[in-house]
Amino acid sequence: MLITKELESIGFTNEQSETLADVIEQSHIDGQQSLKEFINNKFDNFSREIRNEMKLSISELETRLKSSQPELRIKYSAIIA
Repeated sequence: MLITKELESIGFTNEQSETLADVIEQSHIDGQQSLKEFINNKFDNFSREIRNEMKLSISELETRLKSSQPELRIKYSAIIA
């Protein structure tokens, strides 16, 4: 590994260099997994928020339609008469 050679060139032993390289590699992998989890959580939260907003909007529309039905019936009756 290139990093182990670099670490050895500044005074680390071979064993220390390999251990440190493994730690760095694992932290990089963990960081990628953490980023992936973070993005997935944000996306899930965003999706949930959108679904909730859509449910509220649909509910509001249903309420408006129900409340306007009597008015429409009166208008239709007036038009027909």
